[in-house]
Amino acid sequence: MAKLFTFRASAVFAGIVGVVFAFVPLLAVHGVESALALGVLLPPWVAATAAGYTERNRRTRGIDLMFRTIGAGLLIWSIPVALLALSSLRVRQCAPGEGLAFMLLGPAVGCALAACAGVWVAGSMSRPRLSPWVAAAIPLGAALLGLWAFYATPTVYVFGAFAGYFPGAIYDDLVQIPTRYLTYRATMLVAVLSLAVLFDALWDPSAGTLDLRGRGRSYVGAILVSVGALGIVAASYWHGDSLGHWVSEDYLVERLGKTEEGRHCVVHMPRETLPEDARRLLDDCDFHVERTRRLVGLSSTEPVTAYFFRNRNEKKDLIGVGRTLIAKPWRGEVYLQMAGWPHPVLGHEIVHAVLREVGRGPFSVAATLGGLIPNPGIIEGAAVALAWDLRDDLDPDQWSRIMMDRMELPTAQAVMSVKFSALPARRAYMAAGSIVRFLIATRGMDALLEAYRRGAIEDLGELEAQWHAYLEEVPVTTHERGLAEVELARPSIFSAVCPHELAKLRGHLSGDTAARDDARTIETCRAILEIDEHEPRAHAALVGALARTDNDVEALAELDALRAAMNAPKPIVAAALEQYADANWTRGNWDEAEELYAELLAIPRTDGPARQSEVKKLALGASPAERDLVYEILLGRSSSPVVVHLAKTLSSIRDDGLGQYLEARQLIGQNRFALALPLLEDAKRLGLSTLRLERELSRLLGITFFALGRYGESAEAWKARAWVSRAAGAEAQRWLERIEYARTRTVSPVLPGPSSAPQAAP
Repeated sequence: MAKLFTFRASAVFAGIVGVVFAFVPLLAVHGVESALALGVLLPPWVAATAAGYTERNRRTRGIDLMFRTIGAGLLIWSIPVALLALSSLRVRQCAPGEGLAFMLLGPAVGCALAACAGVWVAGSMSRPRLSPWVAAAIPLGAALLGLWAFYATPTVYVFGAFAGYFPGAIYDDLVQIPTRYLTYRATMLVAVLSLAVLFDALWDPSAGTLDLRGRGRSYVGAILVSVGALGIVAASYWHGDSLGHWVSEDYLVERLGKTEEGRHCVVHMPRETLPEDARRLLDDCDFHVERTRRLVGLSSTEPVTAYFFRNRNEKKDLIGVGRTLIAKPWRGEVYLQMAGWPHPVLGHEIVHAVLREVGRGPFSVAATLGGLIPNPGIIEGAAVALAWDLRDDLDPDQWSRIMMDRMELPTAQAVMSVKFSALPARRAYMAAGSIVRFLIATRGMDALLEAYRRGAIEDLGELEAQWHAYLEEVPVTTHERGLAEVELARPSIFSAVCPHELAKLRGHLSGDTAARDDARTIETCRAILEIDEHEPRAHAALVGALARTDNDVEALAELDALRAAMNAPKPIVAAALEQYADANWTRGNWDEAEELYAELLAIPRTDGPARQSEVKKLALGASPAERDLVYEILLGRSSSPVVVHLAKTLSSIRDDGLGQYLEARQLIGQNRFALALPLLEDAKRLGLSTLRLERELSRLLGITFFALGRYGESAEAWKARAWVSRAAGAEAQRWLERIEYARTRTVSPVLPGPSSAPQAAP
C-alpha cells in the first residue's frame, strides 16, 4: 500500500488538511465542524486509493482487499485527527470525548464506506485507469445528494453517507450528537459490513473478477444475509423522515397540526394555537409580505410559507436548528418558533422569502458566479435594512456609529462579501443593514435590487466613504454606547473558544437557576468563566448564588473585580450588581438592596431590566406588605396566574397604577388583551411613578388597542411614543404601517434612517 501513488498522495493531502485546520480556531480541534470538513475532503481520496489498490492486487481474496483498503482509509483519516489532537494542546478543547465521537461517527465511518465503494468500483470495471476517478466521484456525488436534501426539503441539517453530520445554520451554537444521527451511522456501518461480505462472496481471486453465477451458488447464505442487510439500509433511507434522518414537508405539517391561509401567507402552527392568536399571526405575516413587496416594488403573488414551531427544542429536533431563525428563499419558506405577538423576527425572515424574486441561482439570493456563490452580506444586509431590525433599543445606524467610534466597524468590503460569516454576528448584521439602508437612501431602491441581482455593490469604496460621513451625524448618547458594550465584546463563532460546550453549559445554567440550586449554579458559572471570562450571564449568576449562600466575601470580590476591570462592559457589571441586590433582598437586607438598585439605575441597560430595577426600588421604599408582594411577583418565580392574583392585591393597597400595570403585563403575555385593557386604562388614570414605566404603559396601550381592533386609539398611542428615541420612533412607524394595513389591506411603508443623506445624482 505504501508504494501506491494514490495512497501517498492521499496521505500528503490529509496531512496538509490537518495542518491548515490547526490554524483555523473553529476547526483546530476535534468537533462537529472539523469532522464535517474531513468527511467531505477525505472520502474521495480514500475511494480512489482503494480502487487503485484493488486494480493492482486482483489476485487477493475479496475480504482481504476490503480489510486492507478500509485499514488504509482509516490510516489516512488518522493523520489529520492526530494533528488536531496535537493542536488541542495549543487551542483549548472543551469536550474531547464528544469531539472524538464526531470524528469517529463522521469521517471514520465515511472513509470506511469510501474504501468499500472504491473496491466495488475497481472490481466491477474493466478500465483500470478510470476506476479511481469513478470511485472518487461516488463520495462527491453523495455530498451533492446531501446538498439536494437541504435544497429540496425543509430540513436544515443533513446526514451524509460519507460526509457525516451537517448540523445546520452556522450561528446555531448548541450542537450535540442527536440520537437519530447514531441510528443513521449504525445503518452505514451495516452497509460497510454487508458490502464487504457480499464482495468476498462474489469475488473470484483466481480470475480477478466478480463471478455472480459461479460463486453465487457456493456462497448463497452469505449473499442472502448481506443482501438482506443492505435491504434494511435501503428501508431505513426510505423511511428516513420517521427515523429523523430527514424531514418532509408533509411530516412537518402533520407534526405542527394547524394550517391557516391568508392573502399572502400560508402559516403552519401548533394545533393548540387559539383561533384569535392564529388570526393575528396570519395577519402579521400578510402585513410583512405586503410591506416588503411595496418597499421594493415587487408584484409577485406567490405565497410565503411560514412554519412556527412550539419552541426551539422542537425546531431543533425537526429541522436541525434551534436558536437560529432561518429562511429558505428558493422555497419561499421561513422557519421560526412561537414567540410574543407580534413576532420580533418575522419581518426579517419574510424579506429573505420575498426577495427570491430578484435573487439569482438555485438559492434565489444575492450571489456571484452565476448565482452559485451567495453573498451573505447583501442577503442579510437587505433583510436588516428593509425590516429595520432594532436590537437592544438601538437601530443599525446607531450600532454602526458606536462601532466606528470604538474602531470596531468592519470594512464595507468585509461586510458585503463572504467574509461576512467570519465576523461577530451583531457587528456583521448591524453594519450590513446600515450600509444597505444608506445605499437605498443615496442611490435608490433600484440600486439595491441591482446589487441583489448581481451579488455585488458597485463603487463600494465610494459608498463606504459617504456612509462613514453620514454615521458621524448619527446621534448616540453615552447611555446608548454603554448598552452596546456587551454585544460588541462577543467574538465570531469562527474565533470563539468552545462555542458548543459554552452553549451546553448555558443550558445547564438555565436549569440550575430555575431549580434554585445555588451550589450547582456556582459550579456551572465557574465552568463557563473558565472558558470565557467575559460571559455576562455567568458573572451575574455567580455573584447572586454566592450571596444567597452567605459567601458575601466571595460575592463582593467578584463584583468589585468587575467594577474595577477596565474592559468589563457596564451591562455585565449591572447584571452582576442586580443579582447581588436581589440576593440581599432575599436575605432581608432591604436597605442595602435599595441602595444597590439606586446604583443600578445609573448604569446603561436596556429598558426592560432598568424598569424592573425601578419597580424593586419603589417596593423597598414602600410598606412591608407592598414590598413582599413585589418580591413574590418579580423574584418569587411564581406562575402567571399567581402573579395576576398578587398584582391585583397590590393594586388594592397602592395609590398609583403599579399593580394594574403588572397585572396587565401578565395578561398581555398570554394574549388576553380584552382583560388587560381596563387595567392599562386604570394604570394610566392613576399614573405611574417613573418615566420609564409611563413610556412602557403607552407602548402596551398601543399594542392592546391594535389587538382589539381599536386602530384610532392605537395610532394615537404610537404617535405619542414616537418622540422617545430613534428606536422608539422606528417601532412606532412600523405600528402605524400595521394599522394602515389592518384598515385598508394596503400599506405605504417608510424606511427610517438617513432621510437627510445627500441623494445620488440622477
